[in-house]
Amino acid sequence: MDAFASSLREEESLDVAQSLQDEIEAIDNDGRFEAQKSGGIRKAMRPSRPARILASTQGSNKELYTIALPGKVDLSYNSPRRKSGARLRRRRSRATLSSENPILLPEPGSLHSILARYLEHHTAQYAVRPAFQYTEWELDLLRFKGYSPRSVEKWAFCLLEPSSAKAAEVFKSSHEVPPLFLLLLFLRRKHIQSYALPVVMSYIDHRKEIEPIDWAALKLLVIRLLRHARKLWPEAIPWIASLFTTEAARLHDFEGRGKPMSPRMLSDVTYFCNKFLSLLSLPASRRPVVSTMHQEKAQFQVLKLMASRSPAIVVTRLGFRSVTRVQLAHAKTAQEKEWAELKGPSWPPWKENRTAMDEDKGYEFGASRASKILHRMYEAGYVGNTWEDMVELYAGWDTDFSPTIQTRTSLPGFSTQYSDWQYLRSLLWAARVRTTRTRREAWAAFLAHEMTGEKAHQEIYRAMFEKLYYPPMARTPERASPLDSTEEFERPTADLLPGDVKEVLPDPISPLHYVFLSEPVPTYKQLYHRMHKTGVQPSSRLLAFLLETCPDFDMLLDILDTTKEGLHEGIRHLVARKHDDDAVVKAIPDYLFAAFIRFLCRFGQYERTPRRKPNLRPYKEHDRRFKLDRQYLLEYAHALLLHYKPTYRPAWTAYMVKMQDKGSELAGASTRYRILFDLIEEMEKIDLDVDDEIFRLACTATLYAVQSANQGSVTFADADIILSTSSIRLRMLFHRLVGTNADMENNSTQDDANVIPSRIPGPAELHAYVRTLGILRDYEGLYSFSTWLVKHHVEVTVRAEAKHSGSRLLFRTLVALRVAVDQGLNAGSEQDAGGVAEIAQLIKAQIDGVEGWGGWPAQEYVDMYIKGQLKSSLPGVERQ
Repeated sequence: MDAFASSLREEESLDVAQSLQDEIEAIDNDGRFEAQKSGGIRKAMRPSRPARILASTQGSNKELYTIALPGKVDLSYNSPRRKSGARLRRRRSRATLSSENPILLPEPGSLHSILARYLEHHTAQYAVRPAFQYTEWELDLLRFKGYSPRSVEKWAFCLLEPSSAKAAEVFKSSHEVPPLFLLLLFLRRKHIQSYALPVVMSYIDHRKEIEPIDWAALKLLVIRLLRHARKLWPEAIPWIASLFTTEAARLHDFEGRGKPMSPRMLSDVTYFCNKFLSLLSLPASRRPVVSTMHQEKAQFQVLKLMASRSPAIVVTRLGFRSVTRVQLAHAKTAQEKEWAELKGPSWPPWKENRTAMDEDKGYEFGASRASKILHRMYEAGYVGNTWEDMVELYAGWDTDFSPTIQTRTSLPGFSTQYSDWQYLRSLLWAARVRTTRTRREAWAAFLAHEMTGEKAHQEIYRAMFEKLYYPPMARTPERASPLDSTEEFERPTADLLPGDVKEVLPDPISPLHYVFLSEPVPTYKQLYHRMHKTGVQPSSRLLAFLLETCPDFDMLLDILDTTKEGLHEGIRHLVARKHDDDAVVKAIPDYLFAAFIRFLCRFGQYERTPRRKPNLRPYKEHDRRFKLDRQYLLEYAHALLLHYKPTYRPAWTAYMVKMQDKGSELAGASTRYRILFDLIEEMEKIDLDVDDEIFRLACTATLYAVQSANQGSVTFADADIILSTSSIRLRMLFHRLVGTNADMENNSTQDDANVIPSRIPGPAELHAYVRTLGILRDYEGLYSFSTWLVKHHVEVTVRAEAKHSGSRLLFRTLVALRVAVDQGLNAGSEQDAGGVAEIAQLIKAQIDGVEGWGGWPAQEYVDMYIKGQLKSSLPGVERQ
């Protein structure tokens, strides 16, 4: 209490000094007297306490965090709904006024102020750093809150440590629970490792049992957790939604205490619940379509909370749109598949009855889940706009109620709150191009847009470029067309219907089913020249798509040369090898930088053994070799990664994929192995984890390197390094990938909704891991893997079923597991055979214990696997 009294006295004395200075400044201002600012106004003019903590940090550590730009309202601590009035003007003037004269706007003593002063002292530049001295009232406040000076040191380390995994260790303390504001600051990091997320989630579980989380902190907490989960751990999205619904229900039950919530509180809850639904609908960074199953589960939890309140929390237009967006990315239901099979070969694809039972199947039967949600929105009183028209196209219906091809999409790079009518019109026509089956149908939609006289837009061109780039897919005869009794209209296999894949269908066999075209379908190059004539400059997503897909190197150089005015300045620097200003290149959007790396890797070829750490060449040498030397393109891509160290994983993945492609054998298996793990080490230095694809590439590179070592194709020293270190490297990567620490943090007494989820790789990654451990003869590693696999067999099966042919690939992984242990039994010495046999029996017993997997694979599948004949005919696994 003495600490609080002393801090209050200090604040009062500063307030008096402030009042006197205000009066002096008012008199000096042309002799006019201005009213003294009240304490509330002065408080509003102060920067937020977390913002002050980050502002007190000097040096490069500040770059670890997301900080609002000067003069911009920090929405972390200000409501975006209050857009006018003196209150918002005061918020906007916080940063400006406090930076001009921070002494005039003092802050009462708090844990925030202690930490801010500590950080300012320890990050400032001193010739000889003096010892930090706590004031008496600061020590009293720390003791009153249950902390000590040692606690402040840990908090400062958490904020200053570049490695998020090491920084997160402060939240694992069992003796002292750090304050919640420290976690909120930690989550403002631009990037964190996947290891840190389960640690944070466990801390939240522990803290909410000790002290409830208030409403304002809860909103910040789930928003920041969700941002990191979308980037590196989509499996955690339902857990975050469960945290929100549980705490929100408890808080509002306590707030109401049996009475209805106040209008102001109800308005705030309604706004945020719908906003949270919108945030849950944003696509994940990797495999966004597969991750929608986690987003759907999370949204259903929030909707259940909203329906259970009294009065029920209203779903607004934003909420309806957000739920619809997630449903668009889901695979077709059985009814939606049946309706898709009824669509005829002509365009529009009107329904064609196969039996008399199909006669009564109309619009109600053919409406997809996304369409039905929009109907509920209309019933709630909301009027459909251009956004809803666009979504209806992807859902299977055009604006004139003619059918389209229901197309699975996550609407990447698109917000549910767009209000730009012209941009929405371009997205509407782009949707018409995409929701087709063949290139003729897509080109007809493109020409229909040109006939309207509307301005050409790059979104429409991007949709048409996609149709021209993706190849026609193979189809199997399915049924005869009623318009062509002697020929069959073909479609994809039963589980791949039009709209489920990006590939297009070939044109129908019968010309009677052709859509009329006033112009023939152009080639990729012809479409680009058409776009250039209309004055459309490729930028952003279209430029990235052209960089990734343009089939001709000279044509792409021409694109980069003729559209320089529309290019981002950083791209011009990359092409011309201007690296004197890194900030210009780092300002390039992440996806565009990754597209440039893919462009270099697509046209680059290995012609000799690459260097492990290439340097950026001088300008004159670069200009000559960039156009003539294909190996230089790969060296340049490698050098760019090492120089700029992007925090966007796909940029690193693009180069790693090239190293494992066909034609990269000239680089040498051991060289590719060393380069790949060198890149992984560089990623670790910038606090970047491996994802599923990078892990699979690491397994593949190790597999080839071990094969070369066993064949004697590498030096003895290289072979010794590969065989002695590869196993432990891969096991460490796997444990970090799946979040083994999450299993250790879990509490078995918790219900399923509150259990911290594990990160589940895809079946392709699991198969590559088993193969590599098998060739390394790491039987303990195989047993550890099978233990993890059986423990998470439900999640693994669900993850496999979310991917086409995933169940069969998972069964192939089980066959590879048996092959690995069987070869160990046959190849090992008599002394080792006993241990291998015991491990083999343990693994067999584990696999046999999982219902739905069919037990230990039979010998016939093992023989087929060894001969390379185990393809699409193998059985799958099922959930129980």
